[in-house]
Amino acid sequence: MADKRTQITKTAIKEGMLELLSLTVFNYITVSALCREAGVGRATFYTHYTGLTDVIDELAEDAIQATKRAKSPGVSGILQLASKMRETTDPSLLAPYMELLPVCQRVADNPKYKVLFKDPFVSEYMLMNIYRRERDHMLPYLTENYNINAEQADKIFLFGVTGAFAVNRSMGWKKDESWYQVQKVLLTFLEGGYTALKKL
Repeated sequence: MADKRTQITKTAIKEGMLELLSLTVFNYITVSALCREAGVGRATFYTHYTGLTDVIDELAEDAIQATKRAKSPGVSGILQLASKMRETTDPSLLAPYMELLPVCQRVADNPKYKVLFKDPFVSEYMLMNIYRRERDHMLPYLTENYNINAEQADKIFLFGVTGAFAVNRSMGWKKDESWYQVQKVLLTFLEGGYTALKKL
């Protein structure tokens, strides 16, 4: 029973955070405001969290888990998507292939969590959260399949994550015809880079 109550309380707090982020920026959110929004007392909040960034940490984990595939498509997903985008950039035809996008882009596509990517502080925080969580399986993949060491793999992965984030932010997180055209060029660019690495 206690576990169920805890889950209900934490869900209310996280939902409250998402609601407040849709109305204002993270830097203006206080624990008191969040407690009012969630309908919980400050003592209850501090029973579960040490501060507001702990709530963001859990939201990041929830967002990743909500969009995570059993097996990450990794670079092979990028290559498949690049190939498909050479055939078409029609959003309706490409929609089924969006699960091949890297996790950072799939998380931002989830309507529930999109607000996390519109706040200046939270979006950067989310980005680094995703980077840290995904690097553990991406680095071995990159070192095993391409002629690079762990440090080089880490920097390539960081480049990919932050680059995709910067492009999506600059385009307002909208996936319109222009976004698909840009992705086609970027994915083709990345495909060429990964192909070149195999020849090193």
